Amino acid sequence: MKIVSYNIRGLGRGFRWGAVKKLVVKEQVDMLCLQETKKEMVDKTMSQALWGDSEVKWATNLAVNSAGGILCIWSESSFVLEKEVIGSGFI
Repeated sequence: MKIVSYNIRGLGRGFRWGAVKKLVVKEQVDMLCLQETKKEMVDKTMSQALWGDSEVKWATNLAVNSAGGILCIWSESSFVLEKEVIGSGFI
């Protein structure tokens, strides 16, 4: 199983999205964990765009006033989430 953890320092569009997607596809990543997303909303469309596939699940701890934010995305075929615990600064 391949897990990537990356401090993205702001998940704006453009280069960072493309670089993340390229890494996920090239390395055949099973789970991607992004810190400091600075996103107050994450939806299915965003998760699929970052992952590069529609077979994706995700969990997020949203940013507050564009500070912080954690996003974990994983392949549905790699494993199944049984329990989700989200708190201040962690998933």
